Amino acid sequence: MAEPSNPHNVEGENPEQPVMAADEDEDDDGGAPGGGLPVLKRSKGGFRTLMTTIHMASDWDATYPREGDTGVDAPAGYITLWADFFTEGNLRLSVTVFVAEVLEYYHHHISQLSPFGMFRIRNFNYTFRAHGSDVTVENFRRFYQLTVNTGFFSFNQRHGSLKLMTPPKGVSKWKTKFFYVKTFAVYAHMTFRDVNVGVADEDILVATAKTVEWFSRLWPIELKKLDNNQLWVLRMMLTRPDRKARPVLRENSGEIVVGLWSMFEPNFEGKVELIPCGLREGFNLEIVSNFRVPTRAVSLGIWASLKSVSPRNSWRKAGEETRAGSR
Repeated sequence: MAEPSNPHNVEGENPEQPVMAADEDEDDDGGAPGGGLPVLKRSKGGFRTLMTTIHMASDWDATYPREGDTGVDAPAGYITLWADFFTEGNLRLSVTVFVAEVLEYYHHHISQLSPFGMFRIRNFNYTFRAHGSDVTVENFRRFYQLTVNTGFFSFNQRHGSLKLMTPPKGVSKWKTKFFYVKTFAVYAHMTFRDVNVGVADEDILVATAKTVEWFSRLWPIELKKLDNNQLWVLRMMLTRPDRKARPVLRENSGEIVVGLWSMFEPNFEGKVELIPCGLREGFNLEIVSNFRVPTRAVSLGIWASLKSVSPRNSWRKAGEETRAGSR
C-alpha cells in the first residue's frame, strides 16, 4: 500500500489559514420568537430508525420528546442530545475517552455543543486514530480554538494550523432534531457553562514538523459518514454485532490493510470484514479502554441521585442570560 501524498509544503510547515474559512461558518439555524429554542420537528418513525441504525443501547433509555418540547426540556435524570451528532458526526454511545476529555477540559455540557463542534471532535478522533497518532486534547488544541456563538459552543480552526476537514453544508434545523437519554449515558464530568462569559484565546503552538514528530505523517481526512463497522475498526464504537469477532480492513485482493487511513482514499474499494477471535483476545480487550463506560453500580447510583434533578433550570438560566445580554 502506497503512502498518502504529503499535504505540507517542502519545508514541512503549516500553510497559512484564516482563523475560520468561509465554509466553516456556523449555521445559526434560527430559533423561536423571543430568542428561545425551536420546538421538536422530527417524526417518531425517524427517531426509531436512527436508534436502530446507531445501535443505541437499551440501558441509555433513549426517549422521544413530548409534543412542544425544545432542547431545554429534558426530564429529570436525562440530557438532550442533537440528532446530527449521530447522523453527520459519527457519534455513538458510549462516548470515547477523547470526547469525554474534551468536554471535561473545556468545562461545558455536551448539550451545549453545536453539531459543528462535534464534527470537529469526531473528525480529529478518527483522523488521528487512522494515522496511529495520539488522540489527546493537547493535540486537538493545536488545531482548534473553543468558540461560543448563539448560545452554543463549537471550535474554530486555529490560525496558521493545517486544515483537517471541511464541515458539511446544508446542516439545517439541527436545533429541532433532538432526543433524550439517561444522564449517565455520557459518562463525563460535565457542567452547564455560562455562554455569556466569552472564551479566552488559548496560547498553544500549532502543530508543525518542528513542534511535533507526527506532523510529517499527517494528512487531512475530510469529514465522512462512517458505518458502524468502520467506526468499530477505528475503535470509535463499543457496541459490536459479534463479540467473538474483530473487524479488519481488507483490500479487494484480500490483503489486510495496516494503514487505516486507506479507507479514506477516494479510490479505495476495500471493506471492513469480521474475522473470528476469542472473547479475551486482542481487539475485544483493547477496545474497551477507548471508551468511558460506567459500571452498572455507578450507573444506578448516578441515576438515583439525578432522578429528582432536571438540567432544564440550568439551561434555561443560561438561555435567559443570553437573551438578556443580547437586548
